[in-house]
Amino acid sequence: MKVTLLTVSQSCAYCATHTDELKADAQKAGVDLTVVVNEFDAGVQAQQVNQVISTKPDAVILWAADATAILPSLARLKSAKIPVVLTNTHPQTDDTSLWTAYTGPDDTDYGRKAGEAMVTALKAKGQTSGSVVVVTGVPGTPGAINRLKGFTETLEKDAPQVTIAGTQNADWDQTKGTTAAAALLTLYGKDDLVGIYAEADNMLAGAIVAADRAGYKPGDLTMVGSNCSIEGYTNIESGAQQASVLLSPYDDASLAWQATLKVLQGDDVANETFIPPVVITNLNLADCAAAVDK
Repeated sequence: MKVTLLTVSQSCAYCATHTDELKADAQKAGVDLTVVVNEFDAGVQAQQVNQVISTKPDAVILWAADATAILPSLARLKSAKIPVVLTNTHPQTDDTSLWTAYTGPDDTDYGRKAGEAMVTALKAKGQTSGSVVVVTGVPGTPGAINRLKGFTETLEKDAPQVTIAGTQNADWDQTKGTTAAAALLTLYGKDDLVGIYAEADNMLAGAIVAADRAGYKPGDLTMVGSNCSIEGYTNIESGAQQASVLLSPYDDASLAWQATLKVLQGDDVANETFIPPVVITNLNLADCAAAVDK
């Protein structure tokens, strides 16, 4: 059996771990897995889909580079009758017939959980008003769009006196997270700034560096991230970060592979399987240990 993995990056640590886990699963199952990478380039991914269709694999595992740009490619794969298991990134459409299975996060829900964590941490400090800034991922990706959506909705509902002063994308990159946060702190760093939310922990690690350089002391700002990557684990452990929302690349890849095996075996598979978000703080940090090989 031959399967093609169309994925977004290998420079992103989460993405690379996700790919390595799928490679290991495929090897154990005796499946020939071809990996194709686009570095979050939707145009390149569209060309790659055309090339993959010509090779007629038994299934495709696809991590979409863009939530809407992927739709024509999914339609082409459907017309070619190639089963598609979408992983990690849910397209911006209600037409679930475009894929065989989706496994991964509901990013809006992950954003909501991050918002709840921010509100809880602020209330613990006696803060019920003020402003926060947000460091987002690659523009156009569901993670960037929907985590911000869920976070915003939660603040509006649970803490209407806490507003979002501004956002800046950092492309899921730690160094860019420092630059993005520095720009936000220059624009909005004032007496009523109470927190920073970054849509991934590595970007928040960069934001923590920027806050330190801007003269903020640990604890001055409430820091909330997502994924509970090694950066988040370390910063929660040290007290530099108050919370994250667990999303393990191992679980993410495992769910995608389980769905792929069902497709290859001709078994029924759920059209959508979501990974439930879990808020991680210093009180339950052990729940994140497996995700970061601790």
